Amino acid sequence: MSTRAQNVNWVESTLASMTLEEKVGQLFIADLIAVYSHHESENYRLAKERVIRHHVGGFVIAGGTVSDIALMTNALQKLSRTPLLINADLEGGLWFLHPYRWVRGRAPELPRYVSGGGTVFPSAMGIGATGDVKHAYEFGRVTARESRAVGIHWSNTPVADVNNNARNPIINTRSFGEDPDRVAAMVEAYVRGLQEEKMLATLKHFPGHGDTEEDTHMKLPVLPFNRERLEKVELVPFKAGIAAGAKAVMTSHLALPQLDPGGRPATLSPTILTGLLRKSLSFQGIVITDGMTMQGITDHYTAGEAAVLAIEAGADVVLVPSDFREAYTGVLSAVQSGRISSTRLEESVRRILEAKSWVGLDRNRFVDIQAISREVAAPESEALATSAFQASVTLLRNAKNTVPLKVGTKVHVVTISDEPDRQIGEALHTVLQARDSTAMLSRLSNVTGSEEIARMLKQLPSSDIVVVGIYLSVGSWKGTPGFSKQIRNFITALGSRRKPVAIVTFGDPYVFGKLPSTDVMIAAYSGWRKSEEAVAKVLIGAVGTTGKLPVTIPGKFKAGEGIQLPPSGGGMEVR
Repeated sequence: MSTRAQNVNWVESTLASMTLEEKVGQLFIADLIAVYSHHESENYRLAKERVIRHHVGGFVIAGGTVSDIALMTNALQKLSRTPLLINADLEGGLWFLHPYRWVRGRAPELPRYVSGGGTVFPSAMGIGATGDVKHAYEFGRVTARESRAVGIHWSNTPVADVNNNARNPIINTRSFGEDPDRVAAMVEAYVRGLQEEKMLATLKHFPGHGDTEEDTHMKLPVLPFNRERLEKVELVPFKAGIAAGAKAVMTSHLALPQLDPGGRPATLSPTILTGLLRKSLSFQGIVITDGMTMQGITDHYTAGEAAVLAIEAGADVVLVPSDFREAYTGVLSAVQSGRISSTRLEESVRRILEAKSWVGLDRNRFVDIQAISREVAAPESEALATSAFQASVTLLRNAKNTVPLKVGTKVHVVTISDEPDRQIGEALHTVLQARDSTAMLSRLSNVTGSEEIARMLKQLPSSDIVVVGIYLSVGSWKGTPGFSKQIRNFITALGSRRKPVAIVTFGDPYVFGKLPSTDVMIAAYSGWRKSEEAVAKVLIGAVGTTGKLPVTIPGKFKAGEGIQLPPSGGGMEVR
């Protein structure tokens, strides 16, 4: 018997053996904190209840180390009659970390830093800045290989949104860029890489979340676009991803009244999910909702009604309802009353079982704990990520050829973040300090007071150059990134310096539009350790720059800008 025939047999026999309650449970993905938990702890008991009582189709990882994820999911797989799909937001790779940092008093031969997790890649926009789809492919391939090793089968990636709105408070660096065709090429390559290692890829956020000015976690955006506009911009990457064989599509909680005059969120719209996605785009895979705890849904619907409406609209999977029991009961009651037909229910359950079979859960649902250290964060994977980080660094201004810095240049690194963070800037400073022991590091945040900033300003004249690392990034329920009054005053004061100032955006590149032009301006797109190291090596000339800006910074830079700078051979490797 062929593998395909075996898969079909397993899907159909499993479906036939399910009770109504088990079928309904398959439509839900619940949250899971996959950290060590005693079997009598509240965390484990809740997960067990979702498996035993509600028969969930799977879980989405809300936190945990790579080893804890494997241990927890193995335990839950053992409890479940039907194998569980384990889902995760892997927008930066297998980023679940528990890093070790050497501190004074420990054995001096110990490594200075151990990541404790998987291989971290640049943000999607950083990948877009490389201009090379090979980086997108390897990003997907490595992420899938490592994630499968710890028991994750389904990634809520890639982001297929075209971020053509500089004021977008939630997509931003999560997008590959603003050009639909270039985003489509990156999406296609990423999907191939991910799914070649048997991980389910998810195109999100359908039908496109890149041209919004509201965070759907906080409200329901209403977009005035018609079908013609969507065809030219938003749908281009989704079509490419579907053609590449993406197994899932995630919906968005935004309204498009020109497509659906009722003003319903796309997640709850039959016109958008069934009419546009299923019929017009011929997508046959799993349709999963975005998180149903977001205010684009909860401000307008109860958990039960939202879940029912999503299934009626064409969704197969409800992701993290705001009230799990209410949502489960709501769908179960809708099937029992005939509001949702048994045929419609089984249509979705069959798709979910087919996905479980495709990733091999019908044959083996457990992971080998001993194999994790052979797969996760392997040197060749780390090297691929390092290459991507270096290729993403985008030099946008370099007045008087300030970069690379001359040997002996005294550097003062100043980091600026939303909240106090004692880790950021560490890798940047370490690389610079390895060449010049006088390099200094100071940290500011939006809660830093005027007195502390004044003290720092007095220190700066002794440095030949001030490198300002800005760590502002988008996030759920954060609103638009910005600066406090005190930080704005600090940035203004830097403008009076007679010595060079370099600004590096380790996150949102649109921040440049809020800043004065300085001698050096660099976009790095993310604040991971490897990103800091890549920027530092550019500053000292150990590596060159090839990155091109994948978005337009209004009033500052055009998409495609980026100074190509060859390495000067300066610097030294950091171990």
